[in-house]
Order: sequence, then C-alpha cells, then structure tokens
Amino acid sequence: AVDVSAAALVEAWDANEERESLAGIVFGADRALARGMALRGEGMLLRVRQPGHDALLGGMTIGTRLRGRSASVRPFVDVGVGVAVASEPVPVRGTAFNYLAQAGGGFEVSVHDITLALVARWLHISNAGRVARDRNPDVQALGFLVAVGWRQ
Repeated sequence: AVDVSAAALVEAWDANEERESLAGIVFGADRALARGMALRGEGMLLRVRQPGHDALLGGMTIGTRLRGRSASVRPFVDVGVGVAVASEPVPVRGTAFNYLAQAGGGFEVSVHDITLALVARWLHISNAGRVARDRNPDVQALGFLVAVGWRQ
C-alpha cells in the first residue's frame, strides 16, 4: 500500500525557548509481513517554523505498522526511526542533520481500493548529542496527519 499525507505538528513539551511548528507532506509505503503487521517506510518534507530562520526538513523513517482486523474501519499503531537533513539547524541551537523517532496511531477507512486515514503522531527530532552536549536541543512535536492511500 502507498499513501500521501498532509501533516501538522507543534512542539508540545521540552520547548527550546520557542515552540517550533511543522507542516508539510509525508509519503508512506508498507509491505505486509504477517497478518496485521507491515514493514513501513516514510519520506517527509516539512517546513519548520522556528525563531530566526525557518527550515525545510527532508527525512526518511523505517518501522512497523500494526493494524486491527476489522474489514472497513481498522485501528492501527505505528513506530519508526530515521534521519533528516534540514536547510537550517533544527531547532535553532541544534544541527542540520538529525535523527528521527516517531510513534502514533489512528484509524483507516477503506472504500474499495482507496484508504482514508486520520493519524495522531509524536515526532522527535534530535542530533543525539553527536556534536556536543550543549548542541543537542530537541523537538518533541505532537500533531495529526490526514492520509489518502491506495492498496495494490
């Protein structure tokens, strides 16, 4: 299955002097591994609104999605990890290269071969202290994605 989502997230806690907000597009694809479990990859292109200079962030994650067994409306949860590169440091005192972690869940509604989904998501952006302890601020964002997908 493949899907495209509109995403909107805002820093919810551990704020770095300001609350960053993120909005953009997320592309996803998954491949069934077992009944109800899929390997999932996502690519994202997000605008990060932050003090000083806004940034354009491109990232990729890989993880799993677990789906319920209902036929037309299915709950799901997903997790993933990955990397991102931004046009400016994200957050401001951070770095342009960061690691990503995400988790969330939602509901999928299937109509023939088209799937609509509403997803609640937590997204963590950080350089994991690889530069220096004082250059490791993070973004802890919560938000929603609205997706349209196609099943093969």
